[in-house]
Amino acid sequence: MGIRTAIEHNALVTFLLLFAIGWVVLIGLQITAQMGSPTSINWVGRHGLGGVMGILVMLIFLGLVIAAFGALGEPDPAPEEWPPE
Repeated sequence: MGIRTAIEHNALVTFLLLFAIGWVVLIGLQITAQMGSPTSINWVGRHGLGGVMGILVMLIFLGLVIAAFGALGEPDPAPEEWPPE
């Protein structure tokens, strides 16, 4: 996968996926900075377990976006035509 190939195929989708990756990273850093300790007994407000779950969900979303970005960069995503010539 190459960014150049992805931009040649569909520039708008490429830039939207790159924007989504950057947004998820920035929000993940903000969550990490604001969450409390995961071992805390205080469950009111921004507690650590909620922050850990949020980071986990965002990492899964980030993996899906990176996989979609990788599929966009494939030079020939279509299957071989049948019957072969």
